[in-house]
Amino acid sequence: MFRQMVSTLLRVCLLTEETVDAMNLQIFRADRAQSPAQIEQLIVEQVRQPVVNERCAVPNCDDNSTHYEENFTEWAIPEGDQCHVWTLRNNITEQCQPDVFSNSTSSCSQWVYDTSLFSATTVTQFDLTCENAWLRPLGGSVYMIGMLVGAVVIGDLADRFGRRKGILVSVLLVGASGVMCSVSPNYYMFLLMRLFTGAGGCGLVLVTYILTLEFIGAKWRTFCGILIQIPLSLGEAMTGVLAIFIRDWRWLQVAITAPAFLLLSYTWLLPESVRWLVAEGRNDEANNIIHRVARVNNVDLPRHLTDLHDVQFGSVDGTLSVTNSNTVDGTMSVTNSNTVDGTLSVTNSNVELVNETRQEAMIKKTVIDLLRTPVMRRRSFTLFFCWVVCALVFYGLSSNTTSLGGNIFVDFISTMLVEIPSLIFTFLVLDR
Repeated sequence: MFRQMVSTLLRVCLLTEETVDAMNLQIFRADRAQSPAQIEQLIVEQVRQPVVNERCAVPNCDDNSTHYEENFTEWAIPEGDQCHVWTLRNNITEQCQPDVFSNSTSSCSQWVYDTSLFSATTVTQFDLTCENAWLRPLGGSVYMIGMLVGAVVIGDLADRFGRRKGILVSVLLVGASGVMCSVSPNYYMFLLMRLFTGAGGCGLVLVTYILTLEFIGAKWRTFCGILIQIPLSLGEAMTGVLAIFIRDWRWLQVAITAPAFLLLSYTWLLPESVRWLVAEGRNDEANNIIHRVARVNNVDLPRHLTDLHDVQFGSVDGTLSVTNSNTVDGTMSVTNSNTVDGTLSVTNSNVELVNETRQEAMIKKTVIDLLRTPVMRRRSFTLFFCWVVCALVFYGLSSNTTSLGGNIFVDFISTMLVEIPSLIFTFLVLDR
């Protein structure tokens, strides 16, 4: 998918539209429309690693019946220092009184956590406090690295082997690594599973989004491309709702990742992308899918969508050839028929134009093409800067919703739902 991301950015920078290929099947390149801001799994970080109060476990005083707030902490723990405890005087073993502690301190060997809000978090599970507190943000950082890896690797896999296979790999990664994450015996295995979950989560959103738009005509792409993100916002908000009732991070992790296995049914229910099949020259399969869609929707197919087997890509000279047209001499006929979505088709276009565009599409693009000319460099760096700013602001706000004050669950859910009116507004003004 990386090479197609480059090709997409080239088209955006040049402000041109990729010409449709034969039979009104425009090869809608993966990542032509960027996937929605993907914080699936990352959002649960706020309830997995919230701000947790902790203190040293005080020798002679703490046992299984004590809690975070106890009277003896006033004279057993230095004020403002939750990582040290006053040491016991010599030969005192079983008393919990102010006079049994000396004026010297020692580091904690065990901790007591405030469990009034959450019964268990990764902080309490793996003792991510004091000298290990720097490990806390690694969960989110590793997840973001996994998203980067997933976008490149799974995206390329979906381009090479099909959208359905890309979705299948993503679902297995999200489900398996998500559940394994909940049973991690140590923090390092937890981070490894977070990496895989991030890769699968990003791949799942990217490939699903692209597959959806590849089935949509040009007339409805803005509508579907924007409003398809509303269920994503609802799913994000649902994570906050689940956290209200599930206060143990392990069970919460299972609750939000195990349902991914239900998507394995897509292997049988979801058809492959017709545009991808045509781009790969698998026209018979594409033709079968189009006829099946027509039967389900109870519509009659236009002529230019019923003869995909007549179109052959990848001839010797890289042009488009027609082996079974309606003219006497076997050449392509040119008519003025309209397509379903209003885009250009072979029947209402010039064959030379289609051949020329097809040859251009077959030229492999590299990242260097984004920087070859001054205009391309200026537009490329402008887009790079915009994406960096958008990502910093979006993920920065999303990752710090619990710092707003008030009820953290309400803050989190509200922050996720506020995306919905912004999406509706974007849809209303985008094509105006």
